[in-house]
Amino acid sequence: MMRHIVAGLALAAGALAASAADFDLGRLMDLLKNQKGGKATFQETKHIAMLDRPVETTGELLFTPPDRLEKRSTGLNAERMVVERETVSLERGGRKQVLTLRDNPQVAVFVESIRGTLAGDRAALEKTYRLVLEGDAQNWRLVLTPRDPQLTRVVARIAITGAQAQVRRVEIEQADGDRSVMHVTPVGP
Repeated sequence: MMRHIVAGLALAAGALAASAADFDLGRLMDLLKNQKGGKATFQETKHIAMLDRPVETTGELLFTPPDRLEKRSTGLNAERMVVERETVSLERGGRKQVLTLRDNPQVAVFVESIRGTLAGDRAALEKTYRLVLEGDAQNWRLVLTPRDPQLTRVVARIAITGAQAQVRRVEIEQADGDRSVMHVTPVGP
């Protein structure tokens, strides 16, 4: 009897290990790539060294594959950022600013980490970052570290966590010690 229980546990452990082993960067990118876009709410906390308190923002994220990302912050820090292809539009306090990612690599490093992950675009991510995936399909963590030494002066690393094809958290550690953590909650199916 005990031998059957041990054998059953060994089989179950082997199945779990095989399942975790089957989950790799290619599988994660396939899951993300097959999403049709979506809408989510977010709560972001920015820890900035020169401020006494963290800056809290909430709002909505909209992603339309392959390259349109919109972030709408509400409340005191209300702003709207729309990234479409190579153009970034920022609206805050009735003022609008338009810039290109090509001319602003410091902005591009942040935008492309999120947009590339949501699109499941491994090639785009690997062009800019070294990628390390931890966990399994139900609880994964993708760590992005910039390849270009110039960019490491801006961002130390970005860690994106999720479950299946859903991004749940984005943590950005800047080279100067500032840090932001965004919790993402999908809206709808």
